[in-house]
Amino acid sequence: MVREPATRARSTFRGDLVARRIPLPRLTQRQREARWQRERRQQTIIIVVFTVLLCSAVGLMVWAGTNRYYDANLKPAALIDGHVLPYRLYLHERDYELVKFYEDNGVPAVAENDPQLTQQKSDYDGIAINSLAEQSLLDAVSRSDGYTISAADLRASYDDNFGQFNSRHILVKIDTTGTDKAAAEAAALAKAQDFEKQLNADPNNKDLWNTLAKQSDDTGSKDTGGSVGWVSKGQLVTPYDEAARKLKIGEISDPVKSDFGYHVIQVTERRGAEANPIIQRWIQNGLGQAGIIAHTKYDLLRQHYTEVAQSQSVTSPTEQIHLLHILISVPAPTSQVPTDFTDALKKIGSVKAAIDAGTDFAEIAKKYSEDSTEAANGGDAGWFARGQLDSVSKENELFALTPGTVSRQFTNGSAAEFYKVVEKDPARALTDDQKTKIHDSAYAYWFDKNRRVHDIHKLVPGYEFEP
Repeated sequence: MVREPATRARSTFRGDLVARRIPLPRLTQRQREARWQRERRQQTIIIVVFTVLLCSAVGLMVWAGTNRYYDANLKPAALIDGHVLPYRLYLHERDYELVKFYEDNGVPAVAENDPQLTQQKSDYDGIAINSLAEQSLLDAVSRSDGYTISAADLRASYDDNFGQFNSRHILVKIDTTGTDKAAAEAAALAKAQDFEKQLNADPNNKDLWNTLAKQSDDTGSKDTGGSVGWVSKGQLVTPYDEAARKLKIGEISDPVKSDFGYHVIQVTERRGAEANPIIQRWIQNGLGQAGIIAHTKYDLLRQHYTEVAQSQSVTSPTEQIHLLHILISVPAPTSQVPTDFTDALKKIGSVKAAIDAGTDFAEIAKKYSEDSTEAANGGDAGWFARGQLDSVSKENELFALTPGTVSRQFTNGSAAEFYKVVEKDPARALTDDQKTKIHDSAYAYWFDKNRRVHDIHKLVPGYEFEP
């Protein structure tokens, strides 16, 4: 027989068995307070732990966001006169240069992040930091000089640089195979003048252009009616560019001579800077028109200080030094052939050892120098005036040496060099070749000199030690 549990009583209601619970003992006041305190402590611990975890998570997110913001905006990219040039300016400049790269190489917007472009795009890190350093120097020098560019001149230059024209032409090359150059040039000019005459009779006749263009020596446009397409200032050879920019729409030019021959040109359309694809792409990439116009300002400042530098170049006669030179290329340690770097270091060590041993510098140059023309002549690099060497500090050191002295090792990112001063002349006449080199490198010389005055330092990783 199964018994009911002792804690239950039996009762019948309408024939059903009903189980009745016996009430448990009630907690005392002290027991209730203890349980309440225990629960409160548990709740407090949970709240504290949750708060700590939440604050830690929020703190980490804030720290990460602040760190990203600092890296992308405030981290120093360069210094000039002790003032920081923030990273956002460097990134802005890199974006500007990359858009130029995309446009120049026909890279569509959808392919900007193509992995195949990674190596080429990385080159623009250096271009961007160099541009930023140059811009900061131009700003500093122009402020010091009190030189400014008016808003009107800035806008006019912007429109001039980025306004475009569409043109077509017929090219007549000058025959260079014969001995009578004057006769060949005259024949080419006469042929071009005949094209000009025919086109002037019906300037906008498409069929006539197609027919005459077939006789053009420009293989790239002869099958498209002579069409050159839309271009901006500086994209074509200078004589063509200058002549086309002066033409009225539809006008036929006189024959224009360039290094390619004689051009007969017609401008068919013009459009403003805002319609230029590169301007539109810069704006689509978030650069803004103000930033684009700012680059025009630096173009004008560069032009101004190029003229200043050329006007300050040395004049003939001037102090000169006669140099022997040893050049050794130093590839990067990460080059495809790692032994090239170690081989270069060994060669440099051998040159130093030979110099220290008193070996004739000319013989060392013949054996080790990688400038084959100079090496064949015992390292003879010729006479140098101020403004010809690639570094102002190197120039100052070499001009300070007495004849017969060998210089220290000069090292840049890609080469190691040694010099010996053979002789000096306090008033030697400049050759025409020297005058051209000094004139052409005047701005680079001016920049290097002022870079040192304003204490420019690049801080972008990988470029900290570049001048």
